[in-house]
Amino acid sequence: MPAIVDDSLLNWSDISDLRWHDLLLGNGFSINIHDGFWYDNLKDVACRPEVGEPLFNESRALFDAYNTTNFEDVLKSIYHAMQVDECLGLHQIGAISDVYENIKNSLASAVNYAHVPEGFSSANSVSDQLARFDNVYTTNYDLIPYWSIMSKETYRFKDLFWGEAFDSSNAGVWGRCTAIHYLHGGLHLVENLEGQTIKRRSNGLSSLRDLFDLAEPELFPLFITEGHWNKKLAKIKRNDYLSFCFSKFSYGGNDLLVLGHSLHAEYDQHIVDAIKRSRRRRVAVSVWPGLSPMQRINFKGRLIEEMQGTNINLYFFDSTTHPLTSPTMRNVVI
Repeated sequence: MPAIVDDSLLNWSDISDLRWHDLLLGNGFSINIHDGFWYDNLKDVACRPEVGEPLFNESRALFDAYNTTNFEDVLKSIYHAMQVDECLGLHQIGAISDVYENIKNSLASAVNYAHVPEGFSSANSVSDQLARFDNVYTTNYDLIPYWSIMSKETYRFKDLFWGEAFDSSNAGVWGRCTAIHYLHGGLHLVENLEGQTIKRRSNGLSSLRDLFDLAEPELFPLFITEGHWNKKLAKIKRNDYLSFCFSKFSYGGNDLLVLGHSLHAEYDQHIVDAIKRSRRRRVAVSVWPGLSPMQRINFKGRLIEEMQGTNINLYFFDSTTHPLTSPTMRNVVI
């Protein structure tokens, strides 16, 4: 049943029996669980005094100079500046180090401030729902999927990290389990100077701030916070783990369920293009019913036009009717 361009939406129950094997999660999924994720970008959160250690004016100026809101880009630039200063004996290392420390601490403070607590109320329910899929892809960098997986029966999931570092030559998944892929990186992932992706372990961490360890300045947080889609794609191509996950998503053949994702033309076109070149035949896209009728029409019309010339059939449904994006998944603070 081909999608038509109007403001109507299906219910999830209308298409749930079509057996969707792959899942793509967007920020709407995380916001539904915890509205603390509702912000334009993490850099803006890091500027707020209430986070604990906000960005210095000098730190903000660097983000502006590089025309980015992505912390990793700025931290890497400062790190290399420190190396140049040391080699040339410019004696600016103190001032540079102060800015580096401020940016890393502000990032840690912003994440700690905005993130849902580890023991959030719907973690077990999220885990049960994710386990229904062969592959879960997420463009979110938060720890909701990771903590959900850790909440029960972790054997049902594989994250492709068999050791400390990701190895693309040893990333196969066997047996009946769900493979998790962080398309834009994650808070638990770091990249070293050799470009290897390493997973941080939760052992001994008392808070999310501990993920950003200043004692290891050669390790950089691996998550793409915000930015135009072509900047995101460039970063994906430069990292072994991200490029592996994105390639697997791009050439997958399973029918795909998209939850809580705007598929925005400016920020997510690389995701739309990946879906277009895949071998998928059915793609179900959740739509927030709070959109106006015209917004629904525009959203549906753009995606239908994007998929012209492919063999993909689109299905648009009310996001609140799916278990993972329904009101029942919201974190309840007791």
